[in-house]
Amino acid sequence: MIAPPRGFPEAEFKARTEAAQALMAEHDLAALLLTTEPEIRYYTGFLTRFWESPTRPWFVVLPANGDPIAVIPSIGAHLMRQSWIKDIRTWSAPDYEDDGIGLLTDALCEIVTQDGRIGIADHMESHVRLPLADLRRLEMALLPRPLVSDLAITRRLRMVKSDAEIAKIRHAAAIATQAFDTVPEEV
Repeated sequence: MIAPPRGFPEAEFKARTEAAQALMAEHDLAALLLTTEPEIRYYTGFLTRFWESPTRPWFVVLPANGDPIAVIPSIGAHLMRQSWIKDIRTWSAPDYEDDGIGLLTDALCEIVTQDGRIGIADHMESHVRLPLADLRRLEMALLPRPLVSDLAITRRLRMVKSDAEIAKIRHAAAIATQAFDTVPEEV
């Protein structure tokens, strides 16, 4: 049994980004705001234990066109640079006056016109990983650009597996099958 390579190639993340952008165009979304580990990892491959601390927000902005923008605490910059993301904007966290919201606002205002809509996950099995006060501050700073439903774009994309994802699932299932096959010998 040959294990598939660890992680995914850059082309996988670009294809996911392009698929999301096609759905964004269909639904008139100028950007997606990603705030959770599964969303960010799905588009960037960024995998870190920093997510275990619920105290720092991490953001990735997926524009209607072009590559994603990471807006993250400076402690994660080195690791994010190992992903395919080139535009990485950081702040020194914790910042009790502005824990990344100003930088995030700047990034969103740079790529979203005043009449543009910014999608954020609001469906079942989702959450927004930042303090409510910061979310409200962000909404006010972005006006007249509204934060709206992402229409489950990422969730829908994640349900359809690529060939690379299927190969990894198949390998994991083969390992499980092999383990179960040995149970009678062990018991």
